[in-house]
Amino acid sequence: MRLNLLFGFLGSGKTTLVRRVLEERSSDVPMAVIVNEFGDVSIDGQILEGRAVDMVELTSGCVCCTLKGSLLNAIEELEERAGVQQIVVEATGVAQPGDMLETLDDPTLKLGLDLGPLVTVVDAGKFAKIRTMLGDFYTLQVANADIVLLNKTDLVSVEALDEVQEQIRALNPDASIVFTEQCDVEPAMVLEGASKVAHLEHSGTHHHGHDHDHEHPAPADSFVLDASGDWRRENIERFFSELPDDVWRVKGFMRIDGAPCLVQYTMGQLEITPCEPRSNVHLVFIGRPLDKDRTAAALARAGAGEAPA
Repeated sequence: MRLNLLFGFLGSGKTTLVRRVLEERSSDVPMAVIVNEFGDVSIDGQILEGRAVDMVELTSGCVCCTLKGSLLNAIEELEERAGVQQIVVEATGVAQPGDMLETLDDPTLKLGLDLGPLVTVVDAGKFAKIRTMLGDFYTLQVANADIVLLNKTDLVSVEALDEVQEQIRALNPDASIVFTEQCDVEPAMVLEGASKVAHLEHSGTHHHGHDHDHEHPAPADSFVLDASGDWRRENIERFFSELPDDVWRVKGFMRIDGAPCLVQYTMGQLEITPCEPRSNVHLVFIGRPLDKDRTAAALARAGAGEAPA
């Protein structure tokens, strides 16, 4: 069975890439998707709904640590239940390629896996900031990739793009670097072929790898806040503009100015897009460290139209 692993930090564009793959995939090969999210609520899974594909959602942890047993079970279940021949795994933004392959090397896995190229999606405009913030933990996603999608190139200058490309090339001289906007790439480019990564490095300094004795916690916290009601866009924009740097990623659904919307925030950048109505509306916050009570109070003030405290 074919297995394709997609990596990339929070908000880089992995779900957009999966959506493109599903929309443009060949119907000749039965395909399934495993969506792994760091948080108690699956937002990416809801974004991918309705595309006639078998999908398994794994939340509240990372598939290379706390959920590795769930990942193995999901792979076997999809093959047995749906006769799936190809599985695309959208790993959480805090997953590591080396740790993921260690999980997939589990001797209890009964299926033979044909591993496709390891793909890492990079937000071109935020690469330097995230690298400074997370160090080896982040750069290992790049260093251990077969293909690096340098995404959101339309949001940075040519000079900045050249600099990011040079940094990526220094980390991984052998990777294929593909420049994209909205992960606009031919599915075959990221799905076909074999992984050329012979040996994946493991950092002894990051907080999300494995050792032989125990598992380490992920380098992030998360919580979910209810977002029901009808919100004024100007209040929501102000709320997000005042979030501290500790909040890396927010995603979820809200009703804004009378219309259902998908809300996505990544390190200072807010995107609000129309979507289909949702019965449950909530926001997932990811970062380190997080102050849930303070954030909830600020969101409540935004809902009431009050000025910040």
